Amino acid sequence: MGEKASIFQTVQIGIETTPGTPVAAGKKLLATSIVPAVKTEGEAFRALGNKYPSFAVVNKEWSEASIEGKLTYNEILYLLSSLLSQPTPVQQGSTSAYQWTFTSNTSAEDAGNTFTVEQGDANSAWRAAGVKVSGLEFTFNRNEVTLSGSAIGQSLEPNITLTGTVSSMLPRPVLPAHLKLFMADSQADLDSAQVTPRGFSLSWSLTDKNTLAWPIGQSPVLIESEPKLEAKLSLATDSIGLGLITTMRNGATKWFRVLAEGAIIASTYKYTLQIDFPGQITEVGEFSDEDGLYLVEYTLAMVHDATWGKAFQIDVIADVQTL
Repeated sequence: MGEKASIFQTVQIGIETTPGTPVAAGKKLLATSIVPAVKTEGEAFRALGNKYPSFAVVNKEWSEASIEGKLTYNEILYLLSSLLSQPTPVQQGSTSAYQWTFTSNTSAEDAGNTFTVEQGDANSAWRAAGVKVSGLEFTFNRNEVTLSGSAIGQSLEPNITLTGTVSSMLPRPVLPAHLKLFMADSQADLDSAQVTPRGFSLSWSLTDKNTLAWPIGQSPVLIESEPKLEAKLSLATDSIGLGLITTMRNGATKWFRVLAEGAIIASTYKYTLQIDFPGQITEVGEFSDEDGLYLVEYTLAMVHDATWGKAFQIDVIADVQTL
């Protein structure tokens, strides 16, 4: 048996048909790392009169996975289909481009995919079933476009053999040069809004969306919890940036769109990622310097819009018809 060199600890995933029932993990993501780990909740017992514990017990065991990588137009479909729900993609014209539209039901469960996640090498490997993405954060600026997040699932199963037949997508990365930021006073006005000239960064996050419930005598049950839906926006302290202070004082809603457009897939259809959301300002950060310009950061609570019927929408166009 060879050494367990860290560089060869590959990670593979498979979309489960029945949540929690393992499947072959035949997909390897090349722009995203999903790294499972054993998590436990236990305690040591010390009887009265003893200095040291008599024993320790593990009350709960599950798996958690950290997620990090670069945002791509195609691999992000796997993560969003788990965090939210897998939509039916719409073919664009008669081309190989397909549009995937992701939303979240404000008052009902989102039927997101669960994964079987395998990790290891030819020496030894392990897997976790029923793994569901519980949170994602996207960071957009001119230095980088990245993603991070977390997932939870069933207890880790050691001593498995990695799935042998594995395929990967050619990553289509979202580049900083692809980005545009828009702001408007209504959802309808986003389509005609001008590019925000001095927007320097935007982070979008949906976290703490899924958790585990623990019935007696059964495996833990994946359920939805109260999520945290938030964005942070850094703008120059010009009339546009400072104008949001008035928006905050009025308790008004502002609409935001981050748009990334890459290469042409076919005809006029490009690799596209678009996130639309209404937000209300909950916090104003301190003024700060970036590249010699004076900026202000706003924290935004994304809110459900009754007319629109949702709190956000993510549209992805890629040359992917099925996962």
